[in-house]
Amino acid sequence: MARKRVKRSDCPNCGRSLLAADNYCPSCGQENHTHKLPVRHFIVELLSGLFNFDTKLIRTLRDLFWPPGLVIREFNANKRARYVHPLRLYLFTSLLFFLCLAWSATHLSDGEGPVITVNSTGSGSLVDEGLTLDLGTGIITDSSITALSARTKVSDHLIDSTLYASGVKPTTGNRILLRLAVNLSGSSFKKEEFVQRVFSTFSKLLFLLVPLFALLLKVLYRRSGNFYTEHLVFALYFHTVVFLILMVRILLGEFVHLEKIELVFSLLPVTLLFWTLHTVHGNAWWRTSVKGLLLLVSYIVFLALGLSIAALAGALAI
Repeated sequence: MARKRVKRSDCPNCGRSLLAADNYCPSCGQENHTHKLPVRHFIVELLSGLFNFDTKLIRTLRDLFWPPGLVIREFNANKRARYVHPLRLYLFTSLLFFLCLAWSATHLSDGEGPVITVNSTGSGSLVDEGLTLDLGTGIITDSSITALSARTKVSDHLIDSTLYASGVKPTTGNRILLRLAVNLSGSSFKKEEFVQRVFSTFSKLLFLLVPLFALLLKVLYRRSGNFYTEHLVFALYFHTVVFLILMVRILLGEFVHLEKIELVFSLLPVTLLFWTLHTVHGNAWWRTSVKGLLLLVSYIVFLALGLSIAALAGALAI
């Protein structure tokens, strides 16, 4: 839908005289188009902008999935006008994904969960009578943990006093374990609040993980001659693909049982990663497989670390 410009004879921004053929001011670059329009012109301009974005979005999504990675290769080849910018698409998709994830998390039950016993060997058992924290040098009883969890606010001084009274050295690790036990055993503990805090923390960590993904690509393809920003384009577009797949998985899972095709949703992102690497870099399949496997294993380690940090932060914040 072509947009009709309502032009001026001078630039309102810098005052330079404009020719009828000037769509933009030669001095400051401002568009030669007034926004003081009748309602009809305003509607036409709005529809034109929306239609142009929709066309870009459809083309971008099509070239993301078939063939996988085409949009990345074309964007890095400076054919950018036809596609939605990777950062813009990533932010939009990640917002939808975490909203979808939060909506799905509200379906968790409020039922009473079992309480966990944690000991110094790292093993745990589920018991009905309460939570006991065995830290090797001393044992913090259920009554001590319950007394702490009943308080509105548990200060660091109170945590240290409880550890000393139980014969436990107040190291940073022991403080964290005790505070975690107190938060998880408290009557105010809510699964939904915990999950949403984890999602919130993890969504922030993803802003660090995406550049890290690009850095891993830079290391693996250091001989390709590509700039880091080109690998960042890959990372942004690929995470967008993963978010879209996971959103479909979550939404379908709310209405139908996906046990028979669960494996498909698990393998699809991995398959697309290898295929995208092959499309973008053009290496032989065996070389792509080796580098893809190294990338996948390395990134899974960082993802697991990120999820652990998010879970710990979520539990400590309750």
